[in-house]
Amino acid sequence: MIESTENSGSPHDDDLDRTFFGEGHPVGLPTFEPEVEAHLRNRRKINSPGELLKLQELVHFKSSHGRWSIGKDLIGLIRSGSSGERDESYLDKLRRETGRGKSESSTYGLATFDGHPVVLYAMNWDFFAGSLGVVSGETFQAAADLAISKKLPFVSVYVSSGVRQHENFAGLTQMTRMVEAIRHYKEKVALPQIAVLLGNVWGGVSASAVPNADLILATSGTDYGFAGPNVIEAFEGSAVPSGSQSAEANLLDRNIDVVLHDVKELVTYVGSVLSSTTLPDRQHHLTAETIPAIRNVSAPDARRTFDFGPIGIQGPTFDIALDAQFVHPSPTRATSSDPADALVERYQDLMTDANRIDLEFIARYAFSDTTAVYNFVQEQDFRRYPAIVGAFAKIGAQPFVIVGTQPSYQRIGDTVVKRPSNPAPEDFAFMERMLDIGERLGLPALFVTDTLGAKPTLESERRGQSRAIARSILKGIDYSQPVITVVAGALGSGGGLATTPMADHVIMLEKAMAFVAEPRSAASILYKTPAPTHEQVKVTVSTMRSTAADQLDLGLIDEVVSEDPNPFVTVERLHQAILACYVELAALSEKKRRARRHERIRNLRAFEIVQE
Repeated sequence: MIESTENSGSPHDDDLDRTFFGEGHPVGLPTFEPEVEAHLRNRRKINSPGELLKLQELVHFKSSHGRWSIGKDLIGLIRSGSSGERDESYLDKLRRETGRGKSESSTYGLATFDGHPVVLYAMNWDFFAGSLGVVSGETFQAAADLAISKKLPFVSVYVSSGVRQHENFAGLTQMTRMVEAIRHYKEKVALPQIAVLLGNVWGGVSASAVPNADLILATSGTDYGFAGPNVIEAFEGSAVPSGSQSAEANLLDRNIDVVLHDVKELVTYVGSVLSSTTLPDRQHHLTAETIPAIRNVSAPDARRTFDFGPIGIQGPTFDIALDAQFVHPSPTRATSSDPADALVERYQDLMTDANRIDLEFIARYAFSDTTAVYNFVQEQDFRRYPAIVGAFAKIGAQPFVIVGTQPSYQRIGDTVVKRPSNPAPEDFAFMERMLDIGERLGLPALFVTDTLGAKPTLESERRGQSRAIARSILKGIDYSQPVITVVAGALGSGGGLATTPMADHVIMLEKAMAFVAEPRSAASILYKTPAPTHEQVKVTVSTMRSTAADQLDLGLIDEVVSEDPNPFVTVERLHQAILACYVELAALSEKKRRARRHERIRNLRAFEIVQE
């Protein structure tokens, strides 16, 4: 709930620090307006056939000998010739393309991404604009079968103008055929199936094979959608804004997971995904004797550093631009001697203190071999992250899937302030997809929560916010592998609970807090006023039992990790806690772990209840 913080004339609220109030968006800070089309800065122009050739060269592609072509046209669609031209059949057009040295629109074979062998399927825009037909469906099926027989990751590269008109319904059914091939591959092989968009991808392929991949990657310059801009314009009667169906726009809408600058970066990234999801052999499993791998070597007074680089889409790597500007959070203020005031200050710090650790910091410094499954938008004074992000990372040789809420950060002068995350339905859908691939690959899951709640907008409600939260809660507690949850900051309302499965082991950082409504909103509800006084907020926060110590005492969580002003010390302690509880959980069979989880959830009461 967002509450107004404008002066209501109350004589008792002048001493309340309004600077940090408002759910997710502290009032009093400089107003932030998103930069117009910042995500489209540095967008490339792309030549799909040339990019495909470059990709195939980089991955040492060896084409399979399996080739097919249309032997007999059973549809008979004719393009009537204009005056002086003869009619053209489908076979006429195929022969004309063959005469130009063009073969069918897809190939498949073996390739290597940074040392990882894969089966690679690729569509080529040079033939019938990459349109999907029965030969493309046959080739895709053969590629999936090869990946199954060789037990290899399956990478498919798409460029397509849609289903080929000359093949009518037969061509349309290839959508179903591709979906079934992916389903069958996922059933048989516990390795990633990755979709790569390398140019224009429209129509049937965009609504069949692409969304069913484990991960959807695209290079800058790609456009993607089911209906192309001309179709939309004809239906709606107005022009489609430039860039609205770009890969970058689809990234912001969570239709694409990661955008890479070019095919060279793409090859490195796919290799990183495959490395960070590879399961260990028996000799490298984590055990009680495993020595923690993270050692803090920073100075005692070290603080987080934020780099503000060129405007545009950045990531998914953690590389720093040569011309980046570096900013540090402000020093932590002294804690009030009054315990209630100290709790109010703690809550304010949870919303704004950029020195606190977040999901990205945990993934980078509590793990190794980290592969981020997200980009962020760098704006002039703002690093805008997706509300929920994901990553693959390792402790020792054991890979984890990491997912949860991620704050954004705003530069104000020579300092930086945290801006809380507010997930929308599409963010929760991304989390479900990350858990789908994690579960299929047999990876333990780490959830990280720091949010005041789900995005409270009418648009989110219309898109099914309640259903998205409910599905996410179910997905987390039903995950088949060990589940470890970390509350790194605020756990607010049902939106916070959605990324906080009360499953196998729940950790809260020492200064983290959990509440059904953040303290000021709770005071507004309790006292039936939009502008509660400082004293009302103090009483609410000091009696609502929202701290990590409170949750441990109430039996709602399992562990509290102490915090240090140095975030690298805190993340080292968290690494040790994650390692210890994972080793304990991994020793249990799935049946015992599920029974233990079921009993744990059944006993989430805290209150003493009496049967009447």
